[in-house]
Amino acid sequence: MPAYKKYDAYGVKMIDANLKGLWWWGYKHKNGSAQLKRWFGDHEDYTGDCVDNPNVIQIVIPFESATREGALKILQSQLF
Repeated sequence: MPAYKKYDAYGVKMIDANLKGLWWWGYKHKNGSAQLKRWFGDHEDYTGDCVDNPNVIQIVIPFESATREGALKILQSQLF
């Protein structure tokens, strides 16, 4: 698990990730679906782009998974 280095302007923990593997983040859409996204190190992806977005119900901060299928399982376990 990566170390948390600080909080961003929105109060979300930012990750000091080495990004050597495949990284993902996601959110729960207002229609109830889980939206999985690749993460390439830009903290704005899961902070500024999601804050005050009426379609975003819950955010899952970046995590590492070797496969998309594994990442989807992790995301769903965090959201549902």
